[in-house]
Amino acid sequence: MVDASALESVLKEIEHREGVHEAMLVSLAGTYLAGAYPKGVHVDTFGSMFAVLIGSAETVTAELKDSLEHVVIRSKESQYLIVHGGRKALLVMRLPVGTDPLRVKNAVEKYVPRLEGHL
Repeated sequence: MVDASALESVLKEIEHREGVHEAMLVSLAGTYLAGAYPKGVHVDTFGSMFAVLIGSAETVTAELKDSLEHVVIRSKESQYLIVHGGRKALLVMRLPVGTDPLRVKNAVEKYVPRLEGHL
């Protein structure tokens, strides 16, 4: 059973300690589980598109006999870092422009076991 309150607490900690604008957890099927997302977005569509994107990226890397580490989406006003939040979920983070996604990825790895424990 998902402990939404505990997940929210860990995601807020990630935002506060790692300089992330918003941190959200999405199931591998694309269902919103917990966390913050930009105002004005339809959360179900927003979350499911990250799952589709990761699924596509994993297919590409599998064809190359490689494994996916993370995906970065960059736009003019922000960037998103998507990593696995355990075996059952994706951790989606909106980062300030200019932030090093690899630094954030390495910094948030310590939170993944805690997230996974509440799924």
